[in-house]
Amino acid sequence: MTESRLIVERVDFLPTRAQWVFVTGTLSGDPVHIGDTVAVEDADQRTVTTIKSIEIHSPPGKTTIALDVALRPLITAGTVISRQG
Repeated sequence: MTESRLIVERVDFLPTRAQWVFVTGTLSGDPVHIGDTVAVEDADQRTVTTIKSIEIHSPPGKTTIALDVALRPLITAGTVISRQG
């Protein structure tokens, strides 16, 4: 297993899923799975969390993952979310 890395392009919030923030970007490396532990890295901050849901889009590599809504202020376009293999 190699590192998985998603560079955030969009951040969405759905009132019907108020407990999650939805993060869309291009995933590189190995696939990620619900329950995987990932690190949200932006500037000097690194926060560890768990993937709650995943949606794969086309074109290939476009992926949306759901994370705890408490991370919403930390995640913007350009934020890196990674999982070490």
